[in-house]
Amino acid sequence: MLVGVPDAGLVGEISTEFLIEKLNLKEFGELYSRKYIPPIMHITDGVAKSPLRVYHGNNLLVLHSWTALPASAAYPLADFVIKYAKKYDINTIISITGVPVQDRLDLDKPKAYWISSSVELSKELESINLTEKFGDGYIAGPYAPLLLESSRNGIRNIVIVVESFLDIPDPEASAIALDLISKYIGFKVDVSSLIKEAEDIRSKIKGLMEQTKKELPSYTSRPLTYA
Repeated sequence: MLVGVPDAGLVGEISTEFLIEKLNLKEFGELYSRKYIPPIMHITDGVAKSPLRVYHGNNLLVLHSWTALPASAAYPLADFVIKYAKKYDINTIISITGVPVQDRLDLDKPKAYWISSSVELSKELESINLTEKFGDGYIAGPYAPLLLESSRNGIRNIVIVVESFLDIPDPEASAIALDLISKYIGFKVDVSSLIKEAEDIRSKIKGLMEQTKKELPSYTSRPLTYA
């Protein structure tokens, strides 16, 4: 089961939406909650639907959200995913997220890491040399309680973490995440269109930065602030 919700760089959201389209996954169900889901409806071909939906196909289940979820939804969402995994005998959950880095624009290729829910799963991921492990630090947001509940319930949970922009969509980071997931699961998906989209975004950002530099007056002869 793959889980993608909007966060840094929209890495998870872009990844799962891309898979839904490219693998032609079918809608399996919608999630509703007056308490935890924001008052937003996602419009598809003129039809209003819940922004949090489940898809299936190619031996995959995908939980995808078109809207950011409040912190109060993190534990209820984790509880739902765990119950769903048990009900449908899902043995592995893969979450996709981004970690913002300041020099993202200058990176030729963002680094990717994995986090696991157990020592046994960590050993497996190290043995197949999937990518670097996320050594020390912390993870916050919806994927944190999902890791916790997966560990408590004996369900394998891998979080793929890719360096990304903070508040700019990062399709390149999503492409890297999908390459790793395809390597682990074994499905084939062409991510070249994501790479092309990433190149366009990078070019626009650099162009905007250059234009901004030209438009800014020179303050080298006096301090930027004074009192």
